[in-house]
Amino acid sequence: MPPSPAASAGFQGLAGLAMYLAIIAAAAFAGGSSVAFLALTHRTMQVLLSFTGGVLLGVGLLHLLPHAILEFRGDVQATMLWVVAGFFLMFLLERAFHGHAHHTADGGPEQHPHSHGESCGHAHRHGRQAGRWSWCGAFAGLALHSLADGAALAASVGSDAAHGGGLLSGAATFLAILLHKPFDSGIIATLMIEAGASARLRRIVIAAYATVVPLGAVAFLASLHVAGPQQSAIVGPAMAMAAGAFICIAAADLLPEVQFHSHDAVLLTTSLALGLATAWGITALERASHAHHAHAGRAAVHGH
Repeated sequence: MPPSPAASAGFQGLAGLAMYLAIIAAAAFAGGSSVAFLALTHRTMQVLLSFTGGVLLGVGLLHLLPHAILEFRGDVQATMLWVVAGFFLMFLLERAFHGHAHHTADGGPEQHPHSHGESCGHAHRHGRQAGRWSWCGAFAGLALHSLADGAALAASVGSDAAHGGGLLSGAATFLAILLHKPFDSGIIATLMIEAGASARLRRIVIAAYATVVPLGAVAFLASLHVAGPQQSAIVGPAMAMAAGAFICIAAADLLPEVQFHSHDAVLLTTSLALGLATAWGITALERASHAHHAHAGRAAVHGH
């Protein structure tokens, strides 16, 4: 007897989620191991951050928020309360472990915002000398952030699969997380280098960090198993808080970078717009996929 459409969607969703998590873990490990973005010019780094900010903002508003409203059965007021909670919690987390600062390749703070030839890296510090264990705060904060990312990805994939998302289930959320993780792991690696940590310790810490998003996804799936028929009570708030967190990261962290570098206003604004367009395009593809699967499901029912 062939599996039911719901069971097929569940299997497909889990397979897609496993693939996403493997790619994200590999990207996080590669970003932290090579600290590849230190070789990028200052301008290229800002273009990438602007694009990432656009993707995060677009995914939060165009993908996660509408899906959260669906999970709350159209209760916009309840949904927005969870969005605000996610925004505020991420803001507190950013404040507790400091925001992104400008640094040149040698680890010092960037003094001149109009210099394009310098390489730069991001570090969670404000120009003071790094201590031996100064990277621990950044690791703790980014690990908590990554746990939330894993939960958001699992919730997004599950919600999309349940609504007939097919192979594109959770694709927008996956892209937003994938773009951000190499930078985040690079922050940790940069701080560890500045603190004089050994190469072996750096590899161990970066490898551990690469597993955090998958751990967040597994923990979320375990909570759904415990919740049983009350899964919507977990999926809805998770997606709404993820939307708030994504909006906070974009608005409070990445987009100020675009505003700060006024000398490249057109280039960075264009990159931001491309990020928003990318998020919208993936969301539109997911909606088309939903409609296609819904039509196929109705046709199968009428055929029977």
